[in-house]
Amino acid sequence: MDENSIKVVRVTTTEFELSDGRVYEHPIPLEYEEVPLPEAFQEFYDHWLNIWHTNHDKKTPNYI
Repeated sequence: MDENSIKVVRVTTTEFELSDGRVYEHPIPLEYEEVPLPEAFQEFYDHWLNIWHTNHDKKTPNYI
């Protein structure tokens, strides 16, 4: 399955699930009133996935 075709299918106060079956916990649990619809959360997911892919391709200096 292509990364671009991955969709957010479920969002709860503690986790979210993707269309390929992967489930991730939120770093900070959400309040019930804060839980977005999957369509709204998809925008956050796509944004951060893009940032991760952009930064993942860069080399990081080793500061040991």
